[in-house]
Amino acid sequence: RNTETVPAVAATLELRGGYALAPRGSTLAVATADGRVALVDVTEKTLTVSTVSEPKGHLFTDVVWDGADALIVAEGDSGRVSRWRAADGLVESQSWDAHAYAPGCPAEVWCVGRDPSTGLYVSGADDGLLKGWDARSPKPALALRHGAGVTAVLCDDDAVATGSYDESVRLWDLRAPAAPTASVAVGGGAYALARDGDGYLAACMGAGARVLRAAPLAVAGVYDHHGSVVYGAVRHGASRRIASCSFYDRGVHVWSDAAPGMNRE
Repeated sequence: RNTETVPAVAATLELRGGYALAPRGSTLAVATADGRVALVDVTEKTLTVSTVSEPKGHLFTDVVWDGADALIVAEGDSGRVSRWRAADGLVESQSWDAHAYAPGCPAEVWCVGRDPSTGLYVSGADDGLLKGWDARSPKPALALRHGAGVTAVLCDDDAVATGSYDESVRLWDLRAPAAPTASVAVGGGAYALARDGDGYLAACMGAGARVLRAAPLAVAGVYDHHGSVVYGAVRHGASRRIASCSFYDRGVHVWSDAAPGMNRE
């Protein structure tokens, strides 16, 4: 598609979590590597930057919409999570000092979301914790331990799914968070998750991509034909093909989980 020349906006860290399309709308929110949030108007043929915040000077790693007029941002290397009002020209309205290895030593925040069942904002970070945040409190409402950094979170009506460097994907019910409701080993760091019908796609770094079914949570198929670590995977709705991307070889593979080259489990 054609793209218009836009103001100087640093690239997103990666297309794993640095962008989000507005619900029922045509506005793309982008979190950038120099600490900005940008709103981009999307049409069939053009992308036009409409609003850009001032740079905060550190890495933004994830952004999700909180309703139609607000955004939740993972502020990466600062260890912070923030909420922004999109309707007021991208103004930060609230923030949490969310993750740290020790006082004064922030942990990188990789992912954010909002759980519809509890209303909690959630964040995952390199300290191995998924934390839940109530807008009325500066302290976390919950902290769920993983075996390594929490790299991905997806919040749906039926479950909160997390991916971790500990090579597992977990499902949680945050109303009863003592333990995950399900967990599956995926063979590599579960760097990115995407919803795929009733299941998920997982980008598993050195272990390739995984197709996961959700009930029960299990690996349904493996694609391991990349020559480098896999950092993203998504399914195209009309063709039902899957696109996955790898890092060092700058590769994008388009494949079908019904093809003979797909390893099924």
